[in-house]
Amino acid sequence: MAKGKKHKQKNNQDKPQAQHRRPNHDLRRKTGAGERRFELRPDDELSNDALSGDELEGLDAQTLRRLSEALGEDFEIVGPEDEQEVWDDAVPPIRATISLDQLLHRLTHEQGLPPLHELYALSDLSRTDAETLRQHWEEIPVIQRREVINQLVNLAEENLDLHLGPMLRVALGDADADVRQAAVRGLWEDQDADLIGPLVQLLYNDPATMVRAAAATALGSYVLAGELEELDTALAMRAEEALLAVHTDASAPLEVRRRALEAIAFSGEAGVRQLIEDAYYSPDEPMRVSALFAMGRSADIRWRGLVRAELRNPSPAMRAEAAIACGELEARAALDDLLDLLNDHDENVRLASIFALGRIGGQDASDALEMIMAGDNAVEAEAAEHALEEMQFYAEVNAVSLFDESLDDEEEWDVDPSDEWYEMDERALGEYEPDDDELDFDDQDLDDEDE
Repeated sequence: MAKGKKHKQKNNQDKPQAQHRRPNHDLRRKTGAGERRFELRPDDELSNDALSGDELEGLDAQTLRRLSEALGEDFEIVGPEDEQEVWDDAVPPIRATISLDQLLHRLTHEQGLPPLHELYALSDLSRTDAETLRQHWEEIPVIQRREVINQLVNLAEENLDLHLGPMLRVALGDADADVRQAAVRGLWEDQDADLIGPLVQLLYNDPATMVRAAAATALGSYVLAGELEELDTALAMRAEEALLAVHTDASAPLEVRRRALEAIAFSGEAGVRQLIEDAYYSPDEPMRVSALFAMGRSADIRWRGLVRAELRNPSPAMRAEAAIACGELEARAALDDLLDLLNDHDENVRLASIFALGRIGGQDASDALEMIMAGDNAVEAEAAEHALEEMQFYAEVNAVSLFDESLDDEEEWDVDPSDEWYEMDERALGEYEPDDDELDFDDQDLDDEDE
């Protein structure tokens, strides 16, 4: 296991939106002017269960106010006059305005894309509706299918009320490669075990390189779930073995092989380090870029010195990926280099550095990001705003580094005392040296690949 902690990227879909929820605690009290309701409304959802309705029963308004003051800013008293203001921001749930049959008829026989409120008929399909869609899906003109799936997948990234899983499973079997790729992209966070088989088949057999590459990327979420013990080991290993087979297949397209490496980098298997190193020394720059990506994703802090060295690579793509990896690995020794890259001539490098500073944190990083926010570049200002939010998120929620760097915990990570990696100062810019016992991956002979 690498000396680091695998973690999911922050995902707004994992967090319920508090503004959609009614307060849990209320108290009704008769007054001379009629009924008036007071509520203790928690701003933080973690405080919802701090007080029960029974415990509030019988308290008058003055007592409630004193209690609210004592509890602090997490609570406030809400009366009827505040009710409209509290819930003005609530987003009504998505409701389709036509039936699935009506939508299919329009998509099949009418030109142009229907309005969104009609496309919502494809959300949260029942088994019966999913089968109906499967029977009639390819009767829709291919241009329409592409537009429908791309618009819904993009919308679902921001809208929690869209549930496209059944519809996207139908689209996985589409005759058009663009539709299949969009379907795989839309399923990136769906970790239901029934998808592993179809994704593996797409990875092995799809005639379109872009679909195979998308399937490799999607399987990475199952490798991560296995590392986090959120998925049965056997299922995670099925995804891992498929990715390994494709990555080590010299006849597979480069794009597929590199995406398989990026996906398998979530694995804690020791042999993955050797795969990443081999990719780092590849003659193909796209594979070297993926190797840097994999270093950051691996949560293995022993890559820090190497990714920091690549911040000075002549290639903008390598510099950008190295900056992101520095952020993912919280390579604080790279702070000055990242600050210098804020003036890089390549925009992608600058944006990558902004991301990394948000992950690394500290006053210097915060000051630099605030200056960018106040600047004239709208794209970089928005990126800096997100980076500052990330910085605050990791500082307040985690309160500790995502990486366990204390020597006291080496036993937990099965560290070999003879491993020279742990003697390496991350400020030193050296080359990666693998251990001899890491040349095999999961007892599989890789000599064939060398041949």
